[in-house]
Amino acid sequence: MRHLPIFALAILATACGSKCDDAQLCVRNMGTDTIYYCWGCNYYADTLLPNGSACINVGPVSSSQYTYINFQYDLASYDILVDKCEVESVIE
Repeated sequence: MRHLPIFALAILATACGSKCDDAQLCVRNMGTDTIYYCWGCNYYADTLLPNGSACINVGPVSSSQYTYINFQYDLASYDILVDKCEVESVIE
């Protein structure tokens, strides 16, 4: 019976350490021009229309391990921090 509190704390620590199994990053184009982009590459094969968004699933995110996703488009390149289940970044 004395081990019950330790077991409960271990379960609580595991539950708090995991934020989500498959986080999602979305980039929204709030500008007036079409953007040619790619995720972590140099070949802009995809297009993002004005007021449109592009999303990618990035996998697990926890309080102890964050993920950076590289978004490149014809004018710039960004490393976007994914530190929660749903992240939205805006380009104007």
